[in-house]
Amino acid sequence: MVATEKKFVLTHIFKNVSKMKDSDFLYSPEENLFNVPWFMLIARKDDHFGVFLHCQKINEAGPTWSVDTQNTIRVKTLSASKVSSEIFKHKFEKNEGWGYFKFISWDTLTNDYLIDDCIIVEITVKITKMTGIPKKVLRSFDKSAEEFSDVVLEVGGKKFYVLKKFLASHSTYFNALLLGKPEMSEVTIQDTSSVDFQNLLEVLYGEPAIDEDTIDGILTLAHKFTMPLPIQKCEEFLIEKSEKSVKEKLKLVKKYQLKSLKTHCLSKINTPYGINALMPFDHNDMDPEVVMALLKKSLATDEFYLDCIMRFTVICLIFITVGLII
Repeated sequence: MVATEKKFVLTHIFKNVSKMKDSDFLYSPEENLFNVPWFMLIARKDDHFGVFLHCQKINEAGPTWSVDTQNTIRVKTLSASKVSSEIFKHKFEKNEGWGYFKFISWDTLTNDYLIDDCIIVEITVKITKMTGIPKKVLRSFDKSAEEFSDVVLEVGGKKFYVLKKFLASHSTYFNALLLGKPEMSEVTIQDTSSVDFQNLLEVLYGEPAIDEDTIDGILTLAHKFTMPLPIQKCEEFLIEKSEKSVKEKLKLVKKYQLKSLKTHCLSKINTPYGINALMPFDHNDMDPEVVMALLKKSLATDEFYLDCIMRFTVICLIFITVGLII
């Protein structure tokens, strides 16, 4: 299974809304999504109804973090017969809320939206970028998995309890390393990120660990350890889900020899504009076959547009000749 985009919807029915006084607030339950706590808040302020999205990630003595979001707020009646919406973008970098103090007037809310003194508030959140926030662990390979393992891999100072034959069946590297020396019970893997290795193992075990942030690390290790399955899953993500540009994808084609992705990208480039979008590029970032294919496409499109210009010119000359254009 390939990971989908980072998107979620917060929905809550707020009750006893008409009893709110000026500067009063009501809160929705907190939900932990993509390893970040979120909640919604509604407010009455200066005869207006306000709605806010809150990010509750607490700054501790650690690395800075941020979450870039695209958000749609919807306020609805219980019957959904009336809906009001607003769209906003915001980059959360601290424990804060963002939204509208004057979403609609208080009179409009009470007269047109309240049914049984209740209102539905819904916020759709699309996370476009996250930094400094660790991904939620989808499967544990710590000491709790010891009972079901027969070897310990120490990677980046962290121990992973795994099965030799399972890893060996997916990797020629681990086949030689682990099955060649059956007496080994603990192995240290050098020059490897424990975070990337965790994500790689999760993919092997069928977890949706691939996203825009994890894919490069997974591809790097899958390539290093000769693991076809994670490479295939990453390629599927890049073709079906990724929002990376064609230029970025073609760099990955060269780096990891992704043939299916190469075919997919080239099929999307059919106009001079598509080719120009790749310029300029460093030839070291491009697969030689891609460069040749782009050259052929460029020549073909140039010939096509030149032929169109010539045909149009001939038609104009004919009209001029017969006196239809003066």
